[in-house]
Amino acid sequence: MRTIHLVLKSKWYDMISCGEKKEEYRKVCNYWRSRLQKDRGAIEVVCFHRGYTKTTMSFKIKSITIGCGREEWGAVRGERYFVIQLGEKIN
Repeated sequence: MRTIHLVLKSKWYDMISCGEKKEEYRKVCNYWRSRLQKDRGAIEVVCFHRGYTKTTMSFKIKSITIGCGREEWGAVRGERYFVIQLGEKIN
């Protein structure tokens, strides 16, 4: 099972933790394309880090698509993102 580790600002980490934010965004660029798109089907789990601390939480990934995100969840209007849809929380 392949896991990707992503560092989040406290605001976004807390919104995901309480269940308010159900997806995470990464810009469509060569860096994220090489990490997310190359083996898109192989990545099954995302582990979020609250800043650069040891505080983490993990989720199964429902899907990774390309699209527009929600502004209230940190997306910029008109930008395209890799949209990581979060599934079940893993303890």
